[in-house]
Amino acid sequence: MSHPDASVPWGRPAVDSIPLPPFADPDEHVRFTRALQLHVALTDEGAPSLAAKVLAEALALQGQGAELTPLELTVALSTFFPAPWTPAALAAALEPRDRFGPRELGDGSWAWLYDPDFTAVPRPGGGWEVERHERGSRRAYASLEHEGDLVLMWMDHYQTRFAYPYAWRADERAAAALAEPARAVRRAHAADAAKPYLANWRAEREQYLAR
Repeated sequence: MSHPDASVPWGRPAVDSIPLPPFADPDEHVRFTRALQLHVALTDEGAPSLAAKVLAEALALQGQGAELTPLELTVALSTFFPAPWTPAALAAALEPRDRFGPRELGDGSWAWLYDPDFTAVPRPGGGWEVERHERGSRRAYASLEHEGDLVLMWMDHYQTRFAYPYAWRADERAAAALAEPARAVRRAHAADAAKPYLANWRAEREQYLAR
């Protein structure tokens, strides 16, 4: 059984230097957030995109407490942020977000979600065998090659891919009313993207990604 979804970056490496919640002090939280901002900027393929710039600013306004804010967790899940999550660490971060979050079964296995729900059993030599259960049926779902792939599967299962307006039918009257202002903002953003500070960033981004 292969991976169920090619849109998940299976096997991507983690970055051990990124601190995990609960953070020991505000500096650890700042380091996490700065790494998250940089990850968003590096994965963005725009000049940069306006959305990526807005998200960077929103992340800068987050708190410095021991736990992640809802926005930080949402961004980390949606971008497959490569903090050195263990299953236990990510399960703890997901606990306040979803009452059907991952739960350890006591034998090294994990279960999560509900109808459908899933169980992951460690494979000899590493990785996981994942089974899906729905309305009384049970079937093999995926064979995960790497230890960290279970964390990536949870990031996929607990993110919201279909927030409005993506995969929705947008309100046509609202979209028509917003079209002219949107065009004006796109022109303004294009002018900003042509400025030296963003030209410098694009060059730096490509240098970082080429390493």
